[in-house]
Amino acid sequence: YPYVLSLCISGSGGFIFKQWKKRFLLITAEGSLLVCHDASSPPSQLVLLQNSCEAIVEGKEILDLPKLPSGGSRDCCFALILPQNKYLLLLAETSDFLSHTEKNDEKLKNEFNVLTCP
Repeated sequence: YPYVLSLCISGSGGFIFKQWKKRFLLITAEGSLLVCHDASSPPSQLVLLQNSCEAIVEGKEILDLPKLPSGGSRDCCFALILPQNKYLLLLAETSDFLSHTEKNDEKLKNEFNVLTCP
């Protein structure tokens, strides 16, 4: 499963973030992103995708990327930029996942909207 990290910008301009967590992600035909603890769990979060993803940024373009989990690579990471200075970082286990997503960048841009900070 990909790792997921939700971020938001603090008033001083630095990131506020939680720990990286492995999550099962599913994009539905209706254009929603389901975030689940694992493949058999019900979604812990349902996100309507088409409205909120402002940009998709590759990990190599993120200057202040938080420390990655053991074995994680910047080449396997990307960020979804959300409204109100919120970000969602996704970290795949291999760069193959990102190669697949890059081919569908426009589709992803129109569909991705994810976790928010508390």
